[in-house]
Amino acid sequence: MKKKKELTWSEIKAMFAETDRLQKETARQMKETDKKIDRLEKTIADSNQRIEGISRSNGEFCEEYFINCFKENPTFRGEKYDRVLENLRPDPVVIEDEYDLVLRNGSSVVLIEMKYKTGVNDVKKMFSKLHSYRANYPMFKDYKIYLCLASFRFPKYIREKAAQEGIALIQQRGDKFEVIDKNLKTW
Repeated sequence: MKKKKELTWSEIKAMFAETDRLQKETARQMKETDKKIDRLEKTIADSNQRIEGISRSNGEFCEEYFINCFKENPTFRGEKYDRVLENLRPDPVVIEDEYDLVLRNGSSVVLIEMKYKTGVNDVKKMFSKLHSYRANYPMFKDYKIYLCLASFRFPKYIREKAAQEGIALIQQRGDKFEVIDKNLKTW
């Protein structure tokens, strides 16, 4: 059997000194890591702000395009409209909502939600727009109401879903726009 070596006081002091050195080095590395994490978090926050700004600008550009198109030529499916209302908010409010673009004449209302990039939830959201519009503007209860999504591009699944639900799509085509109204319903 091998005899255990006993540590001398100077060896114990050396071990403590080495442990202390390693702890200080670890603390220094942790501070450097924390600084790097802080810089990374700031960079991510700055990037997110830029992306949000670009996204907001794209959305505003999309809205401006379609608003200008309808102000210049206030027709939908060959029917002329005498009112083109943008960012309409009800007053008084029954259900809180905003309507990006509303076309009105003596018998019809067109509710147009504008999105730079559309998703399936935007198709579903049109029904809550219809419900809130009817609640907020009961004076138009006998009017035909058309639901539309306007965007620069619609993926195939959005086209299919909108057609199933009876919602028209309005898409930019060069310097004009195209209305995709397969199965459009009157509400």
